[in-house]
Amino acid sequence: MPDSSASAPRPAVSHPDLLARIDGPADLKRLTLDELPILCAQTREFLLGSVQQTGGHLGSNLGVVELATAIHYVFDLARDRCVWDVSHQCYPHKLFTGRRARFSTLRQTSGMCGFTHPEESPYDLFHTGHAGTSISLATGLALGSAHEPRPPHSIAVIGDASLGAGVAFEALNFAGASKQRVLVILNDNEWSISKSVGSLARYLSRIRSAKVVQRAQEEIHKLFHAIPVIGEKVDRTLEDMAEVVRHTLVPGHVFEELGVTYVGPIPGHDVKYLVENLERVRELEGAVLLHVLTEKGKGHPNAPTHPERVHGVKGAPRVAGADSSKLPGPVAASPKPPGPAYTKAFADTLLKIAERDVRVHAITAGMPSGTGLEQFAERFPARFHDTGITEQHAVAMAAGMAKAGLRPVAAIYSTFLQRAYDQVFQEVALQNLPVLFCMDRAGLVGQDGPTHNGVFDIAMLRTLPNLTLCAPRDATDMRRMIEMALTLNGPVGLRYPRDNCPGQERIHASERREMAPGKAEPLLDVAPQERSSAVCLWAYGALVNQALEAADNLRQRGIDVGVVDARFAKPLDEELLGQHLATYRAVIAIEEHQRAGGFGAALLEAASRALNVRAQVKVLGVPDRFIEHMTTREEQLAECGLDAEGIERAVRSLLAPQRVS
Repeated sequence: MPDSSASAPRPAVSHPDLLARIDGPADLKRLTLDELPILCAQTREFLLGSVQQTGGHLGSNLGVVELATAIHYVFDLARDRCVWDVSHQCYPHKLFTGRRARFSTLRQTSGMCGFTHPEESPYDLFHTGHAGTSISLATGLALGSAHEPRPPHSIAVIGDASLGAGVAFEALNFAGASKQRVLVILNDNEWSISKSVGSLARYLSRIRSAKVVQRAQEEIHKLFHAIPVIGEKVDRTLEDMAEVVRHTLVPGHVFEELGVTYVGPIPGHDVKYLVENLERVRELEGAVLLHVLTEKGKGHPNAPTHPERVHGVKGAPRVAGADSSKLPGPVAASPKPPGPAYTKAFADTLLKIAERDVRVHAITAGMPSGTGLEQFAERFPARFHDTGITEQHAVAMAAGMAKAGLRPVAAIYSTFLQRAYDQVFQEVALQNLPVLFCMDRAGLVGQDGPTHNGVFDIAMLRTLPNLTLCAPRDATDMRRMIEMALTLNGPVGLRYPRDNCPGQERIHASERREMAPGKAEPLLDVAPQERSSAVCLWAYGALVNQALEAADNLRQRGIDVGVVDARFAKPLDEELLGQHLATYRAVIAIEEHQRAGGFGAALLEAASRALNVRAQVKVLGVPDRFIEHMTTREEQLAECGLDAEGIERAVRSLLAPQRVS
């Protein structure tokens, strides 16, 4: 096994602390070229120490240290515009723009965001967390300043996995044809979260294989320029020959066919060489793509063998009662019940079903590990399809598979399925095809914040005819819902959070109500004669567990509360709901989703159709604003009044509003 520590930078103990001098880009520009490698080593050392305490996207940031340094050294980002695609690799950029002192708060409640955020710094142009859009944004910025006498430079830094997204090629196609002055820096490390996939990844690998020729070409350029009188003429002839050689090595040069000037590939961890090339491409007109080769997790001892493992790291837990100023990691929460993660419950169920049904295929859009499908991929490689960061294609392909008689299961994060809305509508729902959408990270997601909060999927999907929408409260219902969904002859959307299932389930599987569309399950009931003064909680998905906790606490105080696991947002159990609307004093809908258009809205619509309604109806959900990142999902739930305590407050407010402050 190779010595993985060989690639790690040496501690810069013999050099002054250059990083400590950087309070803004102007300070970085004062350094000499010879000092830049020292700054990079110190930056990488800082990130290794800090991010492993707070948690965050470590591997991607270690890989762009030299690139971020060179960009800030060459360009004036107080005037020039730089868009970081996804922006999870912006930590060195944040260090160089005056935020070093706040790094201990990274991704913590009220702390620094893990993505670029305009409210945090004028050097952050957009708050982004989805892939593939940087070239479009940079092109728009270029168009917006094209009228100026000396327009600022527009730069997009995009990874090779993000470049595979359709929107990135749409942007390149426009930028190349319109001749807008846009610099696209392709950060090619052959990874997104997992290994990059698809023909484009193989194409870039072929270009990578030609890098020796590329570097030799640069050295020969320098040699001929040193020859008096004839040097430049010979060099121009050599350049023409080099183009022929390059097109022979990499036939059909994709980028140049789009009208984009291609430069590279160049090594991405030689900061001086990066500066030299950035200064050169800065002077070029039109759309330019600079191909930079980097190593994900550069400097981390595990990166050479496990780049995926260093993509994101969890913070070190704090010790209860310790000095919080010295421990930047999140406070260790009380132990969770030993239930499996919802993701694992999904993955285990799908694996078992696939063993007995060869029609079941699993699809993911660049997230095999995040969606729990790694074991499925190993067990059934011919029935596993990672399309890369291409949600639109993944969903449309699933429709084709369903039409051909298969049972495709598209495992896509709730927030990422939004990118394929039109395909869900036209290719799946309109055709009424049996595609099962398993939407992981549905609800609030803690440290990743508003770019990743999955709080719009119910409203997005509920308006589409033919779709069945459901959400499990625990591992048993996860299994039962997936089994049911794969028997239906139309599309199903199943949502679940980034959390663990409850370890102790209230009702044994054999005693549960039949799992069928539009059938809710009462969990705690109130005697009919007592309902006129009681509240019934209609909860959807994982928040059933918070509703049960709140009801238990209220019942201990002598307050009768009913609890229903709605199980389905579409179709709703209007028969049971109608009974409760006619008999209870109040019905409260509880959902981990925006209040507008979600499960609660469905309940209100049903109430408007019901006869003999006496109950007051209240909706508890995510308020009409973007919920910022916090250390834990639990904190976000509390912020929205969706934890057990918040639900208790809502019940007491309805029963005795005059006593509530």
